[in-house]
Amino acid sequence: MSSGDASTIEKNTVAAPTGLALAERFRRAPNLYLYGPFALMLPYLVTMHFATGLHPEHVGLTLLVVFLGFWSDASRAILKGLFAFLVFGMVYDLTHLTEPLVRFLHVHIAEPYHFDKTLFGIHTAAGVLTPNEFFAIHHSAFVDFFTGLAYIIFIYWTLAFAVYLALFRKEPEMKRLLWQFGWVFFFVNLAGFITYYVYPAAPPWYAAHYGFGAPDFAHIVASPAAAIRWDQLTGIHYFEGFYGRSADIFGAIPSLHVAYPLLVFVYGRRVEKRAWNVANFLFYLLVCFSAVYLQHHYMLDVLLGSTYALTGFAVERAISRYLASRRVPAPATTGI
Repeated sequence: MSSGDASTIEKNTVAAPTGLALAERFRRAPNLYLYGPFALMLPYLVTMHFATGLHPEHVGLTLLVVFLGFWSDASRAILKGLFAFLVFGMVYDLTHLTEPLVRFLHVHIAEPYHFDKTLFGIHTAAGVLTPNEFFAIHHSAFVDFFTGLAYIIFIYWTLAFAVYLALFRKEPEMKRLLWQFGWVFFFVNLAGFITYYVYPAAPPWYAAHYGFGAPDFAHIVASPAAAIRWDQLTGIHYFEGFYGRSADIFGAIPSLHVAYPLLVFVYGRRVEKRAWNVANFLFYLLVCFSAVYLQHHYMLDVLLGSTYALTGFAVERAISRYLASRRVPAPATTGI
């Protein structure tokens, strides 16, 4: 073959129609990944259309899932690794359907307040204050900025760790780590959502604004509480918009805000990066402080959120060790 013929073949190959390449990708995609995303996402889109109305993130998420399912083996591996987070997002959205049920339950308003006042009360000239009441009086723009920032990025911090494992760590043990982290994250959230209905609890801002009387569900909407100071400080109306669409007004117990960075810390230790471990732990402490400072959670909520995270981690470790022991072959014995 002449060099001219080889050049012509190369040009034809490069210039192959994009449609044929896409058709080949669809042909090579396993049926589970080709049709599964449609079977999963279409009912979700229909449900959200009637529940809250479709938002750009619903459509964007659907397109991303479909793309990852058919594009390549590498994209399908990413979809599999992040699947638990996808399911979590859908379940959270669907809680908009069940949230009205809380009006038929007894919402606990006074008990968390008195728990904090008894165990964590701060003695002042005005009497004993809960930490929330103390920070409602003593706050600064500097602290407002960093606590608000922590309350914005806590979920992105969690997702960034998962995406890092999915995209940049190809070792089998890191793939197992992503799978374990993702499903513990999902089940800790599920346990938290169930608790919201078993023991619906009002956040500190509710008690401060409405007192301890029975909630007037017809008029109660989620509040950004002290986080509104971050909006006012920066001119970015993030919290005002975010909490206007919240589905769990009486979901203060447990605080999942603090559960997320704690899970990142305990699982991130297995990546064996000291600076990353320190940063994760400090961020966890910052979110704990922010939850109380911004009037979104009591100390009780923070403690229980941490307990849920550590319990999920402990259960996963026990299950993983048990399964690993089952896979180890018994030592061979020799006859005498």
